[in-house]
Amino acid sequence: MIILMANPLGAEPDEENNASTDWLRSLAEGGVSEGQIVLLDQAIQGYAEAQYALAILFRGSTGVPTDMNQARRWYQAAAAQGHTAALASLRQLANEGDGAAFYALGVLNRDGLGVPRDLAKARRAFLWASEAGHIAALFAAADMLLNGSGGTTDIDAAHAAYEQVVSLCQSALKKGGGQDYSDIFATDIRAGAQYWIANLYLQGGGGLERNAAAASLWFADAANSGLGSAQYELGRLYLQGRGVPLDREQALAWLEDAAAQGAEGAAEEIARIKN
Repeated sequence: MIILMANPLGAEPDEENNASTDWLRSLAEGGVSEGQIVLLDQAIQGYAEAQYALAILFRGSTGVPTDMNQARRWYQAAAAQGHTAALASLRQLANEGDGAAFYALGVLNRDGLGVPRDLAKARRAFLWASEAGHIAALFAAADMLLNGSGGTTDIDAAHAAYEQVVSLCQSALKKGGGQDYSDIFATDIRAGAQYWIANLYLQGGGGLERNAAAASLWFADAANSGLGSAQYELGRLYLQGRGVPLDREQALAWLEDAAAQGAEGAAEEIARIKN
């Protein structure tokens, strides 16, 4: 499969900075921790060439353990700034069938990061990624089907995709087999899908790396849609300071919303907070 994505915007860093980054990368590849630390610091500060170098390290080098999640993350960060080689690397991974790379390309095109905004290309990339089993991409594709972004509106296909998200998440977590989740769908099928993606981020699986901060964002979206189970989980995150700042008032507010909808466990958590 040949991936046709938009040409990147922006220019490459100057030669002097490139040489400095190449030197740091050679140190990092040699196992020198100081080189790895400085390179990571530059990448976090937003220096695209350092982000690209870090991606290459994580993709496979002698000095750093291979971590494709980190490699894609830094390729995407650099590509979002117009780094041509980083964008080419994502394309290469996508051509090899990497669903997460397709997803990254979809995000770049959808949001106009490093490339001209192109919703049609974003939609195709998300659909390709979902065919490779990437759950977040399937959700993004469902959103575009629902809203008619990058193509025609197809509400039935969107709802089917949200249901598939739920099914894939439950399978990845080994939960939900044979259980009835019609209450979630009755409230908001999209929010139900967000709830299960959040659970995946909490526990890891289904191609999603464990990330409590990401989980809190997905729970928050579902909670703001009125899903009691998501309100309960978000309240617990605030109570634990997990992925969000520790905040008893926020925790209590979300738990009370959840309790008002009969969410299991919410009343007990409220009683523990108040006593």
